[in-house]
Amino acid sequence: MQRVSNEYKAGMKKLLRERSYMMVSFGLVNQEAMANATIEGNNFTYFSNKEGLFGKVPDYNTYGTFEHDFTKVDGSMYFLPREGGVYFDSGLIGNDIVNEGEPYYELDIELNVLATDVKGLTLNFGEVYPVDFDILTSSGQTIRVRDNKQSDFVIEDVLVNTTFVKFRFYKMKNPDSRVRVYAIQLGFGLVYYNNDIMDSSLSSYVSPICEDVPQIDFSVKLQNYNQYFNVDNPNSAINFLETGQEMYVWYGHYIEEKDSIEWFQAAKLLCSEWESDDFTATIKCQDLFRSMQDEYYKGQYYPGGITLYDLAVLIFEDAAIENYYIDPYLKKLSTKNPMPRVRHKEALQIIANAGRCILTQNSKGVPEIRSSFKPEYEFETNGEAPYSNVHNIKSAEPKDEYASFATNYTTVDEEMSFLTKDHKGGLYTGYISAQQSDENGLFEENPIIRITQETQCKYYGFKILFGSALPAEFTVRTFNNGQPIDELTYDESMISKYTAFLMQEFSNFDVMEIEFTKTAEPFNRIVVDHFEFGDITDFTMERQDMTSSPKSIKQELVKRVDVACFTYTKGAASLETVISEEIEVKAGDVILYYLGNASYGYEAKFNDLQSNVEIVSTGAYYITVEFKVSGKATFEVNAYKFQIVEQYSKNELHNRGKVITWQNPLVGDIGMADDLAEWLGDYYDAGIEYEYNSRGNPEIEANDVIYQENAYVEDMKVRVYRHTTNFNGSLSGKVVARRVAHNSA
Repeated sequence: MQRVSNEYKAGMKKLLRERSYMMVSFGLVNQEAMANATIEGNNFTYFSNKEGLFGKVPDYNTYGTFEHDFTKVDGSMYFLPREGGVYFDSGLIGNDIVNEGEPYYELDIELNVLATDVKGLTLNFGEVYPVDFDILTSSGQTIRVRDNKQSDFVIEDVLVNTTFVKFRFYKMKNPDSRVRVYAIQLGFGLVYYNNDIMDSSLSSYVSPICEDVPQIDFSVKLQNYNQYFNVDNPNSAINFLETGQEMYVWYGHYIEEKDSIEWFQAAKLLCSEWESDDFTATIKCQDLFRSMQDEYYKGQYYPGGITLYDLAVLIFEDAAIENYYIDPYLKKLSTKNPMPRVRHKEALQIIANAGRCILTQNSKGVPEIRSSFKPEYEFETNGEAPYSNVHNIKSAEPKDEYASFATNYTTVDEEMSFLTKDHKGGLYTGYISAQQSDENGLFEENPIIRITQETQCKYYGFKILFGSALPAEFTVRTFNNGQPIDELTYDESMISKYTAFLMQEFSNFDVMEIEFTKTAEPFNRIVVDHFEFGDITDFTMERQDMTSSPKSIKQELVKRVDVACFTYTKGAASLETVISEEIEVKAGDVILYYLGNASYGYEAKFNDLQSNVEIVSTGAYYITVEFKVSGKATFEVNAYKFQIVEQYSKNELHNRGKVITWQNPLVGDIGMADDLAEWLGDYYDAGIEYEYNSRGNPEIEANDVIYQENAYVEDMKVRVYRHTTNFNGSLSGKVVARRVAHNSA
């Protein structure tokens, strides 16, 4: 679920909504040139950085220098270190001062590709930008720019058949200034809003048990003003679209209370197809996973085990994906088994399923492996009384309390007990802080309860049941993987007599700290009888949000879920021939061979001699060899095959129905198989799916758990696994969801 304001949520629930908005943006970027372009020459300051400028987001630090009206004293600039030191990334900075009437300063960009066309240029020059300059190409083309007033400079001209782009700067905004470049894009961006968008559809699918690879499809139909997208138009934008170019999709809603539009990014996708006629242009985009078609064949048997986290890192690195998210929970799970020879996206799917996670792509276009179960959590404190037991507060059972001399604490209605002489008690108590407040209700050291989850999760609020002593103020902080996320302070007005049920949306976190800073009465301790997290959703799909009657689909009853556990052993069997062929090679040839069965202990021969061939690298399903001699002869590889023992974890659901057999090749531990069988059982036990049209809620994402209004089931939860948002000036949508079992997240 996208994180949106309460005003947005309320606005989308109105019978008569305010206006909705949509925006798409994409760049006509020459990707080959962007990947190979370099800045030539060395006429730059010693604290310049000419690497990584192409396609970079202009995020930089600025050093104060003695240029005209440049250096600020507001703390936004840094003092320059001496030459040879370590510098912040301050972009590309010309060494020569530019002054009108003096020799120009030249910047040379070599594209390092065959002569190509580039549609437009985008450069970020910062606050002191060039005013007069020329752009030259290898084909003799010259573009004169005069009286420029853009810090973010953009042109749409086509640079024709060029191998380089040169800039000659004659005049800056301020005299006696250097040229600074913070980002370069060989192309430019197009942005379209409501009036330009005739129709669009964003559809996403995520399997709740990672049975399939996730999928996102987007299509947008734009007005083709002045045949801007016509293929026959030499300056047409459509001629410069390339497969894999990025498309950003945004939705907005007018918030009457704020008199403004609240925007959020719904997707970052890759262009795949486009077409046009005289009136419209249609562009189709898809998710990152669709482009991950290469195979991962380097699966290894790990005698000491490898965590699923580290294995996922290997897959992402082999697929050349640098930006990704892997749930830290996968560091707790390991496998010895080799990854079979599958595509990279399927390898990630296998890892996610083994760890009870889902594989998805977030709205920023980043692939993610996130846990998809309700995590266990434990409590710890920075000190509790000898008769306290903080672990009991997870239970909702009534707690016992001991009388004390705290102000206005002890009751005389027989609900409290006298404390034993050793102060250790023995009754069923909750959390009682070791720290006691002073005459002002303040602590010398604030009591803290720390809740640690086995993996990250997000919640909407939490419930605290206090004992006979109430806090007057406490602060809640959340962390994810050690990084602070949210911090909220609650005062007396938000704390009821005995129970504080605090509705607040928390982002994903794995640690929550509750720090009590003041008591309602002086000389009191903090007493907590019960703590529980709120729900993982606060959204209800009501009947008024549906535009069709929900179609209910009852699936075949599942009797049992069997999950296989595979144990690989190195048996005492003899070598077997796994490759044998007549081949003609030259000395120095390196050849990769794939194997059908997991093997080890390779031995390679060419013309019956091991010395004629060298094994370069091996895995469970491949071997790479280098031939040392030339000729035509028999090439043979012998190896031992792993012995694989199967056992099954069985999760009984009903006394009749079909049996689901689940085989994940990474599951090599019966404990992991048990957890997976229970997780899959929750999915199959629900067994009811729903389909219906809706008014359109672009803030909903595939795999969201929401409440769905039902005439027979109160507070029924469903998991949305397929969601479509349509926009043609107004919103509409379609939802496909599956009921969530009561013990599922």
